[in-house]
Amino acid sequence: MTINSARPVEFRSVKQLANRLNANRDQELQKLISVEDYDVPSWQRQVVWSAEDMGLLAYSIVQNYPIGMVVLWKKPNGIRVPIDGRQRLTAIQSFHAGRIAIPDLPGIDEPFRNRKFVLRDGDEASGFRQLDMEHRETFEDYEPSIVEYEDINESTAMDIFVKLQGGKSLNKAEVRAALGGRLCDFVTELAANTVSAGTDDSDEEDTPSGHSFFKEVNVRNVRKAHRNLCDILLHEFLYPGRDKHWTSLETMYRDKAATLSEDEKRRFRSSLTRFQRSVEVDERGRKVVLPQLRSAFLILTFYQTWREVNDKYILPPNFSFSSIIREFETNRVEDPDEYPWVNFTSALSNAGYAQNRMRQRFNFLMSYILQKHPSLRSKNEDRRLFTEQQKIAVWDRADRQCEWMDDNGRCGERFPNFREADADHFVLWSEGGATTVENGRLLCRTHNRRPR
Repeated sequence: MTINSARPVEFRSVKQLANRLNANRDQELQKLISVEDYDVPSWQRQVVWSAEDMGLLAYSIVQNYPIGMVVLWKKPNGIRVPIDGRQRLTAIQSFHAGRIAIPDLPGIDEPFRNRKFVLRDGDEASGFRQLDMEHRETFEDYEPSIVEYEDINESTAMDIFVKLQGGKSLNKAEVRAALGGRLCDFVTELAANTVSAGTDDSDEEDTPSGHSFFKEVNVRNVRKAHRNLCDILLHEFLYPGRDKHWTSLETMYRDKAATLSEDEKRRFRSSLTRFQRSVEVDERGRKVVLPQLRSAFLILTFYQTWREVNDKYILPPNFSFSSIIREFETNRVEDPDEYPWVNFTSALSNAGYAQNRMRQRFNFLMSYILQKHPSLRSKNEDRRLFTEQQKIAVWDRADRQCEWMDDNGRCGERFPNFREADADHFVLWSEGGATTVENGRLLCRTHNRRPR
């Protein structure tokens, strides 16, 4: 072997790899692979993967998916440490030892969710289960691609590390783009960013490729960023309200690879065109998208809310979605530490793809709109019950306190959670009262159920 050349390792399977990751330091030093800080060189990246990330790698292994090459350096003392692959090795070690589980996420087949390789005390009470024997054997028999360098010094090992990091791995959007199929081709067309804003009044975008929204939107003009935004909006169009974790987006690519219909494509193009027009403003004689549309999950919330108000409510002639968004974002920027802006921003930055965070942001923005336009009526004229968003708007306007008034003054019962109170009609539904925020009031259960 010539100096600076890598060679395959003598151990082939995950089982053999895990045994070396857990080798006895005193007795089996020459077999040990270490991912610990005291062995790994200081220039190596710290362990940053979450338990969820590690569990997803374990799931990839159980599915026999490739996980990339691991590069080791055999130090003069015989211990092997990663030049490239510390996160993956740590994930394999942690899963094999039962410290982490395959996560419970959309895109994970049901039999694998919350499954561990081995169980620890208290795991079953926490909802974890052990992988069945067949999949445990699949995990241990998996043969990762591993090479190692031996006759090199630390300076050379660091040089290899630097050059490896210089090559950019595929991001999640690029991985989805490599899957192929009808949906993949459609997203490629939409995010091609080749056309300028249209000037006609039709709801359809008739160009064979590209959509003007991705040319005008204020997300940094990078093709992969536009593609990721398109993935998220298309997922929302096809699967409203579901989380937008990368596994969910990848599942969409697989589900719709052969089944995405021309009608679905046409309707999404139309939806995107109409949404673009709703978030445009005049600037020096031309229509431009609001500068506030600058991040994927913020735009997602605007898109979700725009669909809700257009699909569910009768909008007055003076209703301007772009004006509402501009005012909402101005308030959020000017008073970032005040309610509700701090909560909205937190839901945006902390796991912004998660279903509950998406719902939280959507509820905030809908409540804001309904308080600005309290007379908005549902297109469903027969609707008696207040929607969740109407109830939140009534609760917020009432400062979370029952609005019942009698000779003793206002009821003092307060509600930290809007679900603990009732929204009631001022003018009774039976007497023609509309189900609107304007005609709503917040009541405690006692006063709402009083005899009339």
